[in-house]
Amino acid sequence: MTNPLEGLFGQIIMSGWIGTDPRDGQDIAFVYVGTPGDGSTGATASEVMPAVAKVLGLNPQAGTMTEQPSADTHVTFTADGWIDLRFPNGEGVQHPGSAEWRAVAQRRGEVVLTLTYLPLSSALGVEEHCDRSVDAGQFSLGLVPVKTS
Repeated sequence: MTNPLEGLFGQIIMSGWIGTDPRDGQDIAFVYVGTPGDGSTGATASEVMPAVAKVLGLNPQAGTMTEQPSADTHVTFTADGWIDLRFPNGEGVQHPGSAEWRAVAQRRGEVVLTLTYLPLSSALGVEEHCDRSVDAGQFSLGLVPVKTS
């Protein structure tokens, strides 16, 4: 499930899933942030998403992993259980997360933030899109802490 969000960077899509952490083989929660930006409405995904990475404190260079993004970038949960990705400037984007996703994120205390630099196609699911972006080296990853109130 994705939800388009309009804002400073144009249309942003956020989603989440549970995958395997290559460091220990255990489940870890992933947060996807991308854009359908194909240039038809202005900026392309390859322009927008590195800017988003930079704002979040991730290395905007394609193909990188940031283990400690900006100290103010984190994930929390709203009172009704939505995933809330918080930016250093205090703004945030939200996505409805499953109870299983929240449980994994809280147990691990961190999530893998996946930003893709290729435009999201309506013909692909988010995970397939992420796989293609990673295979092409057109992504940035970040380990983002989960904060509970």
